[in-house]
Amino acid sequence: MIVADVIYNVALLFILMIPGVILRKCKMVSDSFGKGLSNLVLYIAQPALIFLAYVKPFDMDILINSAYVLIFSVIAHALFAVVAMLLFNGAEDARRRMLRFATIFSNAAFMGIPLIAAVLEDKFPGATLFASIYNITFNLFLWSLGVMICTKDRDNDNNGVCDHEDAKKNGASIVKALVHPVTIAAAIGLIFFIFPVTSYIPEVVWGLVSDTATHLKNLVAPLSMIVIGLRLPDISFKGVLRDKYMYLFLALRHVLLPVAVVAILKLVSLTGLEMHGAVAPVVAILASAPAATSATMFAEKYDCDSAYVSRLVTISTLLSIVTMPLILMLV
Repeated sequence: MIVADVIYNVALLFILMIPGVILRKCKMVSDSFGKGLSNLVLYIAQPALIFLAYVKPFDMDILINSAYVLIFSVIAHALFAVVAMLLFNGAEDARRRMLRFATIFSNAAFMGIPLIAAVLEDKFPGATLFASIYNITFNLFLWSLGVMICTKDRDNDNNGVCDHEDAKKNGASIVKALVHPVTIAAAIGLIFFIFPVTSYIPEVVWGLVSDTATHLKNLVAPLSMIVIGLRLPDISFKGVLRDKYMYLFLALRHVLLPVAVVAILKLVSLTGLEMHGAVAPVVAILASAPAATSATMFAEKYDCDSAYVSRLVTISTLLSIVTMPLILMLV
């Protein structure tokens, strides 16, 4: 039943991309419209979703399993990173960087969290909370390893940044991860989860806060997919079938590495460790999600062939409608 729900909701997310395609094709929006929507999702709607995931009666079992998710998320990102950094050596510099980036980082925020909230939360209360834990790890890797991939060993003659600037950027990047809206929302939510904060807030005030947050969280799924849809009409697929590195990237991102993560989850379960029912599905869904849309943003920021990585992200997103349910079936 969960797999059927995943198939249905992934298909629904793809349909939600259509308004973005129409708006862009008909030139009804400006180039900056997508960036504005992205900021709305990242800085307002998604933190509301994460915060509400923590607003529930304290449960030690959920707290313990959050630690399990944190461990598995670190293992998953480390595994993806080690494999990606060993491959794609023959690709041109900018493309090699973004092939590695897109292999390591999944669309855990824009696609993963809305999918988990829709599919798992009712069956496994706490699933969205676990997804937020995974995304904290994602952001820590993104603003450290992700920045390093885009900047390391580049010099000013290559439209890049010098080593001294790299060090400064990477140092500041950890701070960016710690003050990311998702991390802050999770930290505030954790306080509400552990302590009976709501009992000290007047009922009317709390009602306004929770209802506002609920309306905002409902924006995450549609706006996230509209943002992706806005980018589709601008992408060229010329020569895509001759790109051998794309096939390797797709195999790693959608099959080989997610299967390896599922195998690790299976091995741990054989040890007799009792885990919350949502832990394995959450980790599997987020690990098998398509390449992160942030890859395009990083490519633009660091001059790493944004047109090429946009193509990778788009094909990866289209392929995920088939691969994500298959990976979940293994769990």
